[in-house]
Amino acid sequence: MRAQSDVSLSDFTVDVDFFSGDEHYATHSYTVTASTWFSARQQALQMSVNSVYDDPRIPGLSRTATVRTA
Repeated sequence: MRAQSDVSLSDFTVDVDFFSGDEHYATHSYTVTASTWFSARQQALQMSVNSVYDDPRIPGLSRTATVRTA
């Protein structure tokens, strides 16, 4: 027997900003369907590891994520 779920999903736009040290060098926007803004943020950060901007040769590579509702 399968439990029914009443979790509603929403579309979010998440902007992932890429940095080399303190210098911002790129932004990649993701559209994510998720139950919460936190889950959308986590999904986008996970997806960003496949971005062309995620290059291990970049010194001090880091990223931040900002969630917007779509």
